[in-house]
Amino acid sequence: MQKKALFAILILLCAGSLFSQNTYDKIEAFDVYISNWAKVKLKGKSGFINKEGREVVKPAYDAIEGFDLVRAGWARVKLNKKYGFIDKEGKEVVRPLYSSIAAFDVARDGWAKVKLNNKYGFIDKSGNEVVKPVYDDIEGFDVLREGWARVKTGKKYGFIDKQGAEVIITPN
Repeated sequence: MQKKALFAILILLCAGSLFSQNTYDKIEAFDVYISNWAKVKLKGKSGFINKEGREVVKPAYDAIEGFDLVRAGWARVKLNKKYGFIDKEGKEVVRPLYSSIAAFDVARDGWAKVKLNNKYGFIDKSGNEVVKPVYDDIEGFDVLREGWARVKTGKKYGFIDKQGAEVIITPN
């Protein structure tokens, strides 16, 4: 009798431990952020599960925005006040290291303005830095001159071209 009771207690403990491993603090509706996925929260961190209940993005981010808002096929994620992106397979395609990432295609087609250590640059739609964040400010392309964007470094202004190369840097 005691063996059966111990066995039953052991089964209950194992079942409880398995159940607790698959629970979240919050589960949102499926298909809101991406088809067949639901956003989950665990200990203040966000991730995603699929309709089979499998974790496709571990709850590791402070925030996850909707897919396609900033770039088609990607969702902006936030971790420790820094931004990056995940794709629709749940893979991190841009590590969260920027203090801001603007929408793609605003300053230039295919690029998004990023901020790192109070300096600005650009990433492309593959997530590669095409203009290192070294400028105090960058304006959009074609504002003052077609094909160029005005940049500022300290008290100096200049331009970069659509390939990201410095064209003119003049003293203020």
